[in-house]
Amino acid sequence: MEDIFLRKQEIEDKLSQERMRSEMIKGSLAKADELTNKMVTILNQFDERLHKLEDTILPVHRNTKDLQRLQDNIEKTIVSLDHVIGYHHVAHEVESVLRQGPSRQVERYLKCMDQLGQAVAFFSENNPDSPELNTVSTLFTNGKESLEKEFQGQLQRQTKPLPPNKVMNLINHDKDTEADVGIHLHEKTVSDLALIAQWLAGPGKSEGFTKSYAAIRSSNLVRTLEGLRDFIKGQSSVSKKVSVGTTPKKSGTRRARQHEKRKDTAMGKSSYAPIAEEEIIEVETEPFVNMVSGCVKLFYAEQAIMQSIIPDKHKQRVFDDIIKDPLDKLEQTGMTFVAFEKQCITRHDHPLIITIFPAIQHLKQHLPAYQDILKSPNEQYHMKLPRLIYELESTGVVVLDDFADCVKSDPEKESNMPKDGTVHELTSNAMLFLQQLAQNADVAGGMLASQRDSQQSLATARRSLSTYISHVLGALKLNLDNKARVYLDNSLAAIFLLNNYHFILNALNRHGLLQLTQIETPEIAKLYNGFIEEQKITYLKCWDKFQGYLSAESKGFVIQAQPGTKLKDKDKQVVKEKFKLFNNEFEELVKTHQQWAMPSLEVKKEIRRRVKQIILLDFTSFRDMFRMVQFTKNIDKYLKYTPESVEENIERLFDQCAT
Repeated sequence: MEDIFLRKQEIEDKLSQERMRSEMIKGSLAKADELTNKMVTILNQFDERLHKLEDTILPVHRNTKDLQRLQDNIEKTIVSLDHVIGYHHVAHEVESVLRQGPSRQVERYLKCMDQLGQAVAFFSENNPDSPELNTVSTLFTNGKESLEKEFQGQLQRQTKPLPPNKVMNLINHDKDTEADVGIHLHEKTVSDLALIAQWLAGPGKSEGFTKSYAAIRSSNLVRTLEGLRDFIKGQSSVSKKVSVGTTPKKSGTRRARQHEKRKDTAMGKSSYAPIAEEEIIEVETEPFVNMVSGCVKLFYAEQAIMQSIIPDKHKQRVFDDIIKDPLDKLEQTGMTFVAFEKQCITRHDHPLIITIFPAIQHLKQHLPAYQDILKSPNEQYHMKLPRLIYELESTGVVVLDDFADCVKSDPEKESNMPKDGTVHELTSNAMLFLQQLAQNADVAGGMLASQRDSQQSLATARRSLSTYISHVLGALKLNLDNKARVYLDNSLAAIFLLNNYHFILNALNRHGLLQLTQIETPEIAKLYNGFIEEQKITYLKCWDKFQGYLSAESKGFVIQAQPGTKLKDKDKQVVKEKFKLFNNEFEELVKTHQQWAMPSLEVKKEIRRRVKQIILLDFTSFRDMFRMVQFTKNIDKYLKYTPESVEENIERLFDQCAT
């Protein structure tokens, strides 16, 4: 019971504490309500005051904005009036500067021109009938003309032909920029010209400066190239002139007409008049070669200079105008080589075409560089050098074809034949020319290949030249065979062919001609060795008759001869006749053949050796058989020769100096 009482007492204490806490909370809530009511009253009063303030301030704010707007309008009006008034004073303000000109004050001058341009635009739009418009327009026009003159004058003063030695340095050192050879313009000049060009192309709305720039720089390029040409000519000892008469003559009119027809069809009719046949043309290969190299280098340098001066939109057209005359000059110079080739055809002086091979080769080597720099959409600039190369190569092919025709149809006249059967002039000239072609296989072969294949390679060029050489050799052999028939003596004809074939074979073994020919005709050396052997055999036939003279047989019977015995009268007569025939025929052959030519010492020795093989043994036997037999009282008359003297006489064959 005591525990219950204590528990009850504890609960009552807690309950009493909770009542006291509840009373305190109620008191706090009552106080909070009182404070809230007071705050609401204050806020209501503040809101009323704000409404009153707003009603007072808003009209003031509106009035202030209106006043600000009025002030802004007044300020804008004042600025506009100042701007308009400024246009009326522009003429007076810039007149003194314009009177002085743009020289040495380009930037200041251009600012004045901008002011004038703005004034012209203002009066044109707002008061086109005003005298002020006439004044500023006149000043603007005069100022623009002064700028154009200043542009031209500065450029003219600073543009000088590049000395030939500097052009040579540019060529030899493979430099592409103008600074490397000192052909750049002064920095201040470039700056002034660029500012003037920019203004003229923009506000000035003028393109006259582009024509001036192109004309001055183009003319300077031409003078530079001419100076280079004259310099190279001066370095040469003498100019090479055309000579005539190194290959057989044959009319080339029909072939020339065919060539012109091919050119007209392929690339348009040539504008160059044909050269008169009686004229002598000079060609200067070295100056032209250097012009080709120098011209492309100068084009690169000229393009670099132009980049800093001419506005972008005008650059391509200006560059095209700059290079037109130099390209024309180069093309015209190159066309003299075409005329030279035509003269080679007319005069049949074919080997002279070799002198222009370096020019053709140089043009083809530099063609990629020209195609790189000539990026104009105008096709005439792209086609100038390819057209020139085509003209040179196609005309060159006609020269080569005409040469082959001349070799094939060289006249078969006795007056043209060497009396001693030596090498014909046609053979020596033809082989010399073929050797020259072999030494220039890339040019000559490319020339021939160009007529069939636009995509040339060295292998294609060599094969084309090999085909051509084989054709010429075939024509030459046919002509020589025909010429040999002119000789009445078959032995002399054989010697003639032997000498010519041997000369051809030796010539093939020089300057790589044999290896080149073997591309088309692998067995060419074997063929000519066979031809040579055939003619040796043909020649030796003239000595075969001596075997009959030196035989003891007569009409099917063999003469019996013993030392110290006498022969029958009829046998004596046979023996005497045989010795007589031998003596006369041998003497005549040696005397005749001694005057014949055999340029090759090796062949000469072989022929003599083979003649000895035919005669000497039989002669010795025949002589020994009858020299101790009484067949005549005058033995020395018939035993005129000894084996030693026979051998000595054979050694005189083809020895025109022997006595």
